Amino acid sequence: MFKSLGWVLVLLLMGIAVFVISVMAWTLGLGWAAGLLGIVWGTFMLAEFRRWLPLRDLAWAAGAGYGVGVIRWLEVPLDETAVVLRWLVMAGYALCLVLFVWIVPALLGLMVQRLRPPAAPELPVEAPASREMLRRWGPKD
Repeated sequence: MFKSLGWVLVLLLMGIAVFVISVMAWTLGLGWAAGLLGIVWGTFMLAEFRRWLPLRDLAWAAGAGYGVGVIRWLEVPLDETAVVLRWLVMAGYALCLVLFVWIVPALLGLMVQRLRPPAAPELPVEAPASREMLRRWGPKD
């Protein structure tokens, strides 16, 4: 629900904040990083389950920021290596980002979709009057 530039900026700031927090968590240890990932994906699943779209979008941006943090943690020094190896490492980085941005949220969304109860039915709406009904109605109807 990208309705304004302000919302896009909020999502961007969320991604940057989680990126910084994930870099700090990776330096503290694997447990902190796994805990942060659990919080991010747990928030995404809760928002998907409760159908809170703004929180789901924020959790998605946080997952993207965490993915960039993972790429930063996996950074390989490639100063004097072959060009092919550099391209392979960049492809691995892209695959990691695709995993955190598209694949995992889609799988979590499918899993939550199977668990949540069906949505409440919408209120019935009266069908518009046909031409025949409009012709039969008088001015006092």
